[in-house]
Amino acid sequence: MPKAIPSRLRRFAGLSAATILVVIGAALAWHSLAAFLRETVEPGRHGHQGTYVEAAGLDMHYKSWGPSTGTPILLIHGTLAWSDTWYEIADRLAKRGFYVIAPDLPPFGFSERPGNGDYSRTAQAGLVLGFADALGLKTFVLAGHSFGAGATLEAAFTAPDRIEGLLLLDAALGLDNPGGSSMIAGLFDAPVLGRALTASTFTNPLMTSKGLRDFIYDDRIVDARRIALYQQPFVLTNTSSETAKWLARALYADESRSLAADPANFAKFDPPVVLVWGRQDSVTPLAQGEHIRSLLPRATLVVLDHVNHIPHVEKPEEVADIMAEFAGSLGGRETPLPQALLRRTH
Repeated sequence: MPKAIPSRLRRFAGLSAATILVVIGAALAWHSLAAFLRETVEPGRHGHQGTYVEAAGLDMHYKSWGPSTGTPILLIHGTLAWSDTWYEIADRLAKRGFYVIAPDLPPFGFSERPGNGDYSRTAQAGLVLGFADALGLKTFVLAGHSFGAGATLEAAFTAPDRIEGLLLLDAALGLDNPGGSSMIAGLFDAPVLGRALTASTFTNPLMTSKGLRDFIYDDRIVDARRIALYQQPFVLTNTSSETAKWLARALYADESRSLAADPANFAKFDPPVVLVWGRQDSVTPLAQGEHIRSLLPRATLVVLDHVNHIPHVEKPEEVADIMAEFAGSLGGRETPLPQALLRRTH
């Protein structure tokens, strides 16, 4: 028979476990308090100074570049990004005469957050189309990055006649698991625990540098200026709480009933599509881009070497060239893609 564990050893193990839990609890409480003290600026036009428009009942913050008479290109950012993180390609596209518009899709950036906490793909697509309505954009080129590509594609499938062309950059669509994770979602949906977990990780300024380095191939790009740029919206009230809701109701939510989870909607989507993918993408590997290309009848895949997950930050000049070549070729649905773009294809 195995020897019984001595009572002194059991007490030591119990004390060690309790100590670990206390340390974890103290760390969560500390980061939650730090977030409370940091998050003091109201979202919407009464907080951060900038350009706003009311869309779908919310104050939406956005940035625009280039002449309003140019072909409109609407840029939808990904997780923890916001409108100004597009600046490098937006500046280049504006110099070529395009009208580039990038909204802050809540809960990220400086836009007002929905009172009902609905960050589902359907709700986010409604915000994208509502924003386009508010700016009077009847048709436009639509581009989405990473998790923002889900709302981008949902909007495109909802109103395909408004989409002149679609660009997806390292799209995180979760097609292999549209059902999400109810267990993880439940953790982040718990008000106190979810806020504390989020304040300790996703919205923790100490984690911004590591997060960017994990998603970018060349660490030299992640300098102090870029880190500060991504951190700017962290000062908005309830950023950690709203991001926790987003984690529960978007990132880890069940999206199996969304339009973008149904392969039939891909097959019947008629506008031309360009997929831009980093060959070294560690978040959404290239195989996912190849799979998405196989689902869309008019899709072209462009693969960039020495690029991880954020191509418009890692190789802005090349991505701007791709976007300009694509948007500039859209004279009609049957217009072939330019040879300069086709030479880049995978």
